Amino acid sequence: MTITTNLTGAKVHRSDDIAVWPDGTSAEIGDVWSDEYTFMSDDYEVVPVKDHARLDALGIADEVL
Repeated sequence: MTITTNLTGAKVHRSDDIAVWPDGTSAEIGDVWSDEYTFMSDDYEVVPVKDHARLDALGIADEVL
């Protein structure tokens, strides 16, 4: 049995996009993918590094840009 998933419109993240956890911790998603944050939950938001407004709203723009 073959299962096909339609990925049209799926978000594609770059390794320098930012993972932000509810406690305010942030890291590049590439570091998360390479298992450097296995001690953290998988409950994070991925914010494109080019989304300066969202990073600013989260209070981490100065830290990650």
